Amino acid sequence: RTLTVLSRRWKVKRSPHLARDALRGEGHATLSLFDQFPCVLLNLGASCTFMPEALPHSSLSLAEHIERRLSNSLPGAGLERERNVVTSAAAPPSLPPTAGEALGIYSELAKSKLSALVVATTAAGYLMSSTPIEPLALAAALGGTFLCSASANSFNQVIEIERDAKMNRTCRRPLPSGRISRAHAVAWASTAGMVGIATLVAGTNLTTAALGAATIGMYTMLYTPLKVVHPLNTWVGAVVGAVPPVMGWTAAGGSLLSIEPLMLSAALFLWQIPHFMALAWMYRADYEQGGYKMLPLTDPSGQRTSAVCLEYTGYLTLLPFACWAAGLTSCMFPVESVAFNGAMLFAAARFAGNSQRGQAHARRLFLLSLAYLPLFFGCFLLHQRRAPLATALARDEPVEELEVEADATADVRERLRQRGRKMCIHENISTTNGGVASGSLCPVSAADELVCTAKAAAVSSQPQI
Repeated sequence: RTLTVLSRRWKVKRSPHLARDALRGEGHATLSLFDQFPCVLLNLGASCTFMPEALPHSSLSLAEHIERRLSNSLPGAGLERERNVVTSAAAPPSLPPTAGEALGIYSELAKSKLSALVVATTAAGYLMSSTPIEPLALAAALGGTFLCSASANSFNQVIEIERDAKMNRTCRRPLPSGRISRAHAVAWASTAGMVGIATLVAGTNLTTAALGAATIGMYTMLYTPLKVVHPLNTWVGAVVGAVPPVMGWTAAGGSLLSIEPLMLSAALFLWQIPHFMALAWMYRADYEQGGYKMLPLTDPSGQRTSAVCLEYTGYLTLLPFACWAAGLTSCMFPVESVAFNGAMLFAAARFAGNSQRGQAHARRLFLLSLAYLPLFFGCFLLHQRRAPLATALARDEPVEELEVEADATADVRERLRQRGRKMCIHENISTTNGGVASGSLCPVSAADELVCTAKAAAVSSQPQI
C-alpha cells in the first residue's frame, strides 16, 4: 500500500547528463538500487517517467528501462528487448561546462585562496608606503598580482598533471580529473599571465611589472622542476613567494633598495618555511607517491623537519624587534607580536620536542601559520612610523605639531590607524582621566621621548662654529 501511494506521487526529474548516465547504469541512485530490490523498483517505476526534455532521444518509462536491465542481469527472465532503442555502447558526448562550472575550474587552476593571500601581502606592501593612495594604481597592483599568481599556479598544474594524478590530495584537480584539457589550461595560464603583466604596466610601473613577470618565470621554470630534483625547492619557492609585498611597495612608488620591502620580504620568506614544512610532513606519503623530493621524505623520524620549523619560527619571532630597531615601527609592535609569535613558536617547539611527531602537531603548526600573516601585517601597519614622524625625530622637531598636520591631511591610512590605536592598551594607559598625556606610563611615548632626548643630546654636543 505504501508503494502504491509513493508510485503516484514520485517523479524522476534529472538533468540531461544524469539521465543519460542512468541509461548506462552510472551516477543514478535509483537505478543503482535495482539489482538489490527489482520488485520494489518495478512497482515504483510503473508510473515514473523521465521528463521528455531530459531524454530527447528516448521516451521509454522507467519501468521499461528496468525491464531491459532485468533481461540482462537476471538469468532466465526472458524479457523481450525493445527494437526501437539505440543500443550503441559508445558513451554520449560530454556536455560543455556551464559558465559557473568554467569559473570554478579556472578558480581551481589559479588556486584562488592562495592567490588571495598573495594579493593581501601585496596590499600590505602598498599601504606601507607614505604616498597618497591612488585607487586605480592600487586596483591595478592587486588585480595584476592576482593574475600573475593565477598564471604561475596554472602552469604549475599543467607541468604536474601526471604527478598530481598519483596523489590523493591533488587527483581531483581539473587537469588530472579530465574536467579541462591541457591545451585549454595552457591557454588560460598564458592569457592570465599576459593580462596580469599588461595590467601592471598600464596601472603601476615597469618595475612592478618586471617583478610580476619574474615571479611567473621563477615559479614555472625554476621552482616547479626543482620539486622533483632536490629538497631545496622549498627555499627556492619561498624566495618566489616573498616577491608580492615588494610589488605592492614599488607599485606605490617606493624604492626597491629601501629597508621596508626588505623587512616585508624577510617576513614572508621566513614564514613560508615552517608553513610548507608542516604541510609536507602531513602529506609526506602523497609527496612520495608523486615522486617529489621533499625534506620530510629523507627524514623518517621528522627530527630535521621539525628542527627547521623551529629554527625559522625563531627567526620570525625576532623580526618585529628588528623592525623596531630599524625605526620602521613603534616598540609596541614587538610587544604585541609576543602573542602570535609566542603561539607559533610554542607549536613549533611541541612539534620538535615530541618524539612521535604525529599529524596533530604538524597540523597545529600549519593552522597557526595561516592566522599568522594577517596578524603580523595588521600590527605592522598599525604601529608603523609615519614618514613625517620619522623626519621630525631626525630634525628634532616637535612631534605634536606634526600629529596635528597628519590629522589635517585626513589620509585614509591614518584614520584607520587612529581607530586601531583606540583598541590598543597603551593608548588607554598613556592618557590620564584629565586628558593629560602621561608618557612615563606608555612604552611608545617613553621610547619616542628617549629617542628625541638622544637626538637633542647629540645636536647639543656638536661644536658650534
